[in-house]
Amino acid sequence: MDLNIQEERDVIENILVIGSGDQHFREYALRGLAKRYHVLLIAQTPTSWQSPYAADYREVELADKAQVLAAAQDLAARHQVAGVITWDEMQVAVAAEVGVELGVPTMPVDAARTCRDKGIQRERFAAHDVPSARFCLADTLDTALVAARDIGYPVVVKPRGRAASIAVQLAGSDEELRRAFEFARGSENSSIKDGLVLVEEYLQGPEISVDCWVLDGRVEPYVLALKRTDYPPFFEEVAHVVGDVLDEQTTAAVRDVTVRAHRALGIDRTVTHTELMLTADGPKIIEVNGRLGGELIPYLAELCTPGFSVGEMVGAVATGRTPQTVAAPSRLMGIRFLYPTHSMVFHNLDHPAALADEPWVQEIRQVTEPGLQLHLPPKQFLGRAGFVIATADTVSEVDERLLALADKVSLVGTPLADQDQ
Repeated sequence: MDLNIQEERDVIENILVIGSGDQHFREYALRGLAKRYHVLLIAQTPTSWQSPYAADYREVELADKAQVLAAAQDLAARHQVAGVITWDEMQVAVAAEVGVELGVPTMPVDAARTCRDKGIQRERFAAHDVPSARFCLADTLDTALVAARDIGYPVVVKPRGRAASIAVQLAGSDEELRRAFEFARGSENSSIKDGLVLVEEYLQGPEISVDCWVLDGRVEPYVLALKRTDYPPFFEEVAHVVGDVLDEQTTAAVRDVTVRAHRALGIDRTVTHTELMLTADGPKIIEVNGRLGGELIPYLAELCTPGFSVGEMVGAVATGRTPQTVAAPSRLMGIRFLYPTHSMVFHNLDHPAALADEPWVQEIRQVTEPGLQLHLPPKQFLGRAGFVIATADTVSEVDERLLALADKVSLVGTPLADQDQ
């Protein structure tokens, strides 16, 4: 354990963390958590970068729930566990179940399971009059075709248990729906086995996300982000802009719908990532995820909000304490991910050395190891070599700087014969 981290603690409690995630995308959260709590880590692989932050750990196969539970019980026998958390999408329901087994308050199991199933979410939203998309859970292609014609093309076709917009596709005709339906069913998460595919209304407008903490029925947004997508007909998430990105009236409307969605799903004692579309009829919910937002959105919130620590906020909620009030963001911050232009064996990123010294450039980072293959959707989703982070005074300027910055960073690699078209 890093001595500096130990010395900074003023609250010594044990929090069980299930799954550490990727270093590039989750280390900031683990680091912040470890500054105030003992981290008991259950990880998929032997600890490496996690070691300075973990007071104790167990290595398990995370896909095996029995192994995760046994490891949690073993750690709980040695340490008094004050909270159970995960920021791994696949472990959201498992973490809730572990909390029940250990007698530690956490997100209700039913709510956690609902967060893993977009179809059930749609049903709950409809039952509680939460603005969302018209939808159908289709068990056959014929059912999907009837639903699409009733809803009206174009429609969105998606697996119910995936995250990060993986395998989500726009279909504008019967033929496109046939391809999208089979693709979504074949891409479904292994935990959902009933073969149902979600066919839903195509909501149009700017897409945003809202990250919240939830405790004792209180739902508090702490960061808003504008989302940018690409690679149609898919909805690959390629960039986000974080900060004071909406006007006051729209922010209030988004908050209202977000709170109503959380209450409809029974979410509590956790942090969440909610996605919405700002339609002509007002904000409508796309989905609520029962874990810390991905894509480094909370990290960007740290960068543009003085004194804010995501890890400390997560730890407070996990142990039943109201987090400190999050100050208003002091600037805008954006991230854009770096994709290849064609299939390649990736070697490294290359950019002018002086580029990183520009005052508006926050970070240029490689996240893919040399020698790995990178492809574009649909052959590969999230096939990113790295990312760039930039700041500016307006949303449009952030977008422009991100595009200009990404254009100056080259992906060096060996082209593959099966290039994406």
